[in-house]
Amino acid sequence: MNIHALPSIIAALAYFFIGIFVFLQRKTNPVNRSFALMLLSVAAWNMEWAGLFAAPSAEFAYVWGNIFRLGLLFIPPTFLHFTLNFAFSSKIPPRSRIILLIFYLVSLIWVFFNWSRSFHGHIFATPWGYNFKSGPLYSFFILQFILAVFLSFYNMIRGYLISDTYHRHRMKYFFLAIGTSFALGPVNFLPKFGVEIYPIGNIVITIGLFIAAYSVVQHRLMDVSVFMAKGLSYLLSLAILAVPFFFVIIFLEEHFFHEIQIIFALVLIMLGAASILLFGFFKVRIDRTMSHIVLKDKYNYHQILKDFSRRLVTIVDLDRLLNLLADTIEKSMGVKKISVFLLDPEKDLFRPRLVRGSTPGEPIKISQAAIQFLQDRKEAILRVELDWFEKKAMVEELKSILRRCETEVFLPLIFMDRMIGFINLGQKAEGQIYYPEDLNLLYPLGNQVAIAIENSNLYDSLKKSQTLIRRADRLSSLGTLVASLAHEIRNPLVSIKTFTQLLPERIEDVEFRDYFLKVASGEIDRLTGLINELLGFARPAEPRLEGEDIHNLIDKMEVLIATEARKKNVALHKNYAPDLPQVRIDAEQIKQVLLNILLNAIQAIRGEGEIWIETRTVQVPLEEGTEPFVQVEIRDTGVGIPQENLERIFDPFFSTRPEGNGLGLAISHQIVHDHRGFITVESEVGKGSSFKVHLPLKTGGIGAVQGQNATVS
Repeated sequence: MNIHALPSIIAALAYFFIGIFVFLQRKTNPVNRSFALMLLSVAAWNMEWAGLFAAPSAEFAYVWGNIFRLGLLFIPPTFLHFTLNFAFSSKIPPRSRIILLIFYLVSLIWVFFNWSRSFHGHIFATPWGYNFKSGPLYSFFILQFILAVFLSFYNMIRGYLISDTYHRHRMKYFFLAIGTSFALGPVNFLPKFGVEIYPIGNIVITIGLFIAAYSVVQHRLMDVSVFMAKGLSYLLSLAILAVPFFFVIIFLEEHFFHEIQIIFALVLIMLGAASILLFGFFKVRIDRTMSHIVLKDKYNYHQILKDFSRRLVTIVDLDRLLNLLADTIEKSMGVKKISVFLLDPEKDLFRPRLVRGSTPGEPIKISQAAIQFLQDRKEAILRVELDWFEKKAMVEELKSILRRCETEVFLPLIFMDRMIGFINLGQKAEGQIYYPEDLNLLYPLGNQVAIAIENSNLYDSLKKSQTLIRRADRLSSLGTLVASLAHEIRNPLVSIKTFTQLLPERIEDVEFRDYFLKVASGEIDRLTGLINELLGFARPAEPRLEGEDIHNLIDKMEVLIATEARKKNVALHKNYAPDLPQVRIDAEQIKQVLLNILLNAIQAIRGEGEIWIETRTVQVPLEEGTEPFVQVEIRDTGVGIPQENLERIFDPFFSTRPEGNGLGLAISHQIVHDHRGFITVESEVGKGSSFKVHLPLKTGGIGAVQGQNATVS
């Protein structure tokens, strides 16, 4: 066998199998189908060269070349077809479709002339095999080939300019592939025009098409420079291994068989390279299969821990997080004694936050040297390993901690190079030992838990900050009403004082005494009610969801704003829906929402005006069907809100009033959102605004609502 035929045979087989692989990856994708068709054409062309190199006679070469040249004839249209699909994401423009059809028709014409002397000349011998001279029509075929390449580059550039970042990154690989292929690929055509040169185009084009195949099949692409670096590293590694082994094989052939077979040596080298490349692929899958069969229980609990580590970062409640962690470790590893200690930064010690299987321990103080050791080590420590370390004082300290907590494995929780806590694990089920793979699995789990704990702490801090801001907003609302409320309290006191002063003079007047008692009692009741409402509104309370009558809450807030409304000549009108069902809410928080919106409505009115408070039930469209909501509408005849400000009124610290702090509506929006409801606003400058508060009657709410501005029927 002619050694020169070997590269073409290898290339043909590579193109064939890569084409099948690309097609099977996504059979219905036009990009994959057209690319596979192009690779099959190139594979047939390489078979032509393999036959010409290995042909035993000129007659055999003539027949072989004419048959497999068909692949070459269809390379221009299939190449153009693929690039159009690739550049325009399988949406080829109509004009380009016509051009593509013309290219296929021209290739069919070349098929008709393939066996004639007008297409190719006579066959001739070269030092590496046979070849054909070009005929008169062959130059036109070369022009078609060049035009296909030119149009392909033109379309790729057009596609690149209109593509997104991801598709552009894929195109970079294609430009690299084409540049590699056409740098030396056309060398194969030169001998047909009388230029005596070795046809190395097959080898060069093979490298380019491998890069193109990568860009077609892969979805998570490396950077092109990284790809080139990796490719060069693979080639260099292969060369370092292959070249010495090649000479070793040659020496062994000469020594044992007294004959050197270059092809046999190359085949052995390629088989060895293929074995190395396939080893990693098969090893991963065989390891997985054997783990299922031989170490089924161990594999299962490893999988449980891995799945749990992916869920950790979504949990923000610390108690739920730690209990789920303990449940998972107990279920997967059979560990009954589990404790989690977290750092108390104020006291600089570690307090038990979760204890399973033993009595709650006391807070633990760890020296800075031991903490530094654990932070530097950053991995789980077995109790039996402590004797291996040289620092005796630190070892004894850690041993003492492990004994107190009945610990076999000590897992420090490290976040940002800082130890925020640790997990103690007791013995595994049935006295099993902790294997190295257990510890390797616990280390990343500890990192995930540390991140989740920090997320939980941040979430708690955010909740506390929101609570403080809401309390400040409530006091701010009361401060706005203080003058009116003082007037509301002073009037009944004046009446009571007047009656008290007259009482000694008219003590015998029974009618006066009865009237005095009736008026005084009524005024005192009114004062008591007002003060109770003030105290109830101002007093901080824990959130509590209960069924409430929304009308009752509106009436209570009306009491607080009535004087302010009268002072500004604002008339209040209420229109309640009959038989409105109760809604499950936190009454104090919804009071704050109602008060904020009502105060804004009063402040928005210049001169005389009116405020309407209406309630009703509405149906809000969800992803599946609709859901009933209670709607409270507060409508005023104020100055209105400019259109450009409507999107910003719920932003913290945004206010159009110089004295406003911009928190009232932002807090109201957050409170309603926490109740799984939403607020919509309609406003027209000069006519007034309408705020609609929607609270769900069921448990679904805003989590399923298609949008905050969903149409309400």
